[in-house]
Amino acid sequence: MYYGVKYLAYSENGAGVVNKFLEAIEGGDAITFWNLLDSRGKGYFLGMWFYALGNADLSAISHLAEDDNFLKDALDQIIKDLKTNLAALLDNFRVGDLQYTDSHHAVVPVSAGSGEEKVITDHIPLVLELASTEGQYDGKVGMTCWKIDTLKCFSVRKN
Repeated sequence: MYYGVKYLAYSENGAGVVNKFLEAIEGGDAITFWNLLDSRGKGYFLGMWFYALGNADLSAISHLAEDDNFLKDALDQIIKDLKTNLAALLDNFRVGDLQYTDSHHAVVPVSAGSGEEKVITDHIPLVLELASTEGQYDGKVGMTCWKIDTLKCFSVRKN
């Protein structure tokens, strides 16, 4: 396991999660990107990898998802595509305040541009989940944390 890396992905508030997520996309940081995804999003990727690898079992796929090099290779193109799609938003972005959409979901506005430039704003969706017990939350079992609502996030469009 790579517990040390997981500490870097945690933030106590939704705006911090979105900031780390956008920095991970901008910097091509697959490990932080992966650690910020919600469980449904991770499950989606695990299912794709299970299907693509054909002869691997679920246990092997789960272990691959803990390997830094595998994650970097597997997520590289996805992160590059997101970086391309969100290029205008990633240029000097400003992260706004968390806005609840219901008791377990929220969005965080992200803006870029100023002055003579057209200001663009989009919203990154988040979901509240129970925190993992794998070291990154200092053993606070039952604690909740914000994660990127992956399946909604991939439908984010630049304006």
